[in-house]
Amino acid sequence: MKKYVTGFLFSKNASHVVLIKKINPQWQRGLFNGIGGKIEANELSVDAMVREFIEETGVTTNKADWTCFAKVYRPNCYDVDLYFAHSDLAFSAKTIEQEQVHIIKLTELPNNIIPNLHWLIPLALDKQADFTTPVLLQEVAQERTKA
Repeated sequence: MKKYVTGFLFSKNASHVVLIKKINPQWQRGLFNGIGGKIEANELSVDAMVREFIEETGVTTNKADWTCFAKVYRPNCYDVDLYFAHSDLAFSAKTIEQEQVHIIKLTELPNNIIPNLHWLIPLALDKQADFTTPVLLQEVAQERTKA
């Protein structure tokens, strides 16, 4: 199973977020998502977050900048660690690869975003949440019983 990271770099005052307009995978084409990608073999999740962020935006961050706030797991499908950070380095983000990087006002999020960003972004910004242990979102197989 593949492991991934996705991160949201917010401006210091949380008015803006860095998002990327996806080309791949096909189901994300044309939609905005956080910055991220695959975790390499023997790579820590947070190291992958730092690496992916610089590769896709040109912005160098540190491991200590990122907070893992959620883990989304679907058996035999994917395992994603979600991160956030706050820094005005967000305003330095630029397009490095094919997928376009955008600095977006949170009050003006586009309609064409990955659907779960509608609740993941507010979760990342929840000042009352304790992310000492990330929120685990896991699909549980439902057993079907015959009536």
